Amino acid sequence: MADGRTEKRIADWSGWEFLPGIAFIIIGVLALTMAPLTSLATGIYVGALLCVAGAFAFVGGVSHIRRGGGWLAALLGLLSLIIGIAFLYNPAAGAITLVWMIGAWLIVGGIFEFATAFTTPFGRGWLVFVGLVDFALGALLLTMEPSQAFYFLGYYVGISFIFRGLWTVLFVGGAHEVDRTVREAVA
Repeated sequence: MADGRTEKRIADWSGWEFLPGIAFIIIGVLALTMAPLTSLATGIYVGALLCVAGAFAFVGGVSHIRRGGGWLAALLGLLSLIIGIAFLYNPAAGAITLVWMIGAWLIVGGIFEFATAFTTPFGRGWLVFVGLVDFALGALLLTMEPSQAFYFLGYYVGISFIFRGLWTVLFVGGAHEVDRTVREAVA
C-alpha cells in the first residue's frame, strides 16, 4: 500500500495453531454434556475401525495362505470383522464391552507392572504404584453395571478431549514463547 501500512492477510494470523486445541476443548465439553451420544458414537467408530481392519487382514491373509501363515491372519481378520459388525449392530453393547475390555486390559497390565517392579533395578516404587492403580481402575471398570459403563465411556472420551485440547493450547503457547525469545535473542 502506498500510505505505509502493510496489508494483513488472514493466513498471517499467528493464532491458527491454537485452533485444533480449542476445537478439542469444545468437542470435549460437548462430549461431556452428551455422554450417551458420545458412547454410541465411540461404539460405532470402534465397530467401523474393526470392520475395515478386519476386512484388510482377512483379504491379506487369504492372499497369503499358500505361502504359509496366512490362515492366522485370515482368521484374526474374520474375527475382527465379526466383532466390528456386532459393534455396529448394537453400538451401546459395543461401548459397554469396550469399557469392560479396557478394565481387563488394565488388570493384566497392572499385574505385569507390579511383577516387573520386583525385577527392575530402578523405578521400582513407581512401577508398584502404577501397577496398583491400573489394577484398581481395571477392577472398578470390570465391576461397573452396564449403564455405568455406558456413561463412563462418554465421560472418559470427553475428559480426554478436553485435556488433549488444553495440552495442545499450552504447547502452542509455549512454542510461541520460545520463538519470541529466540527472535529477541537474535535481534
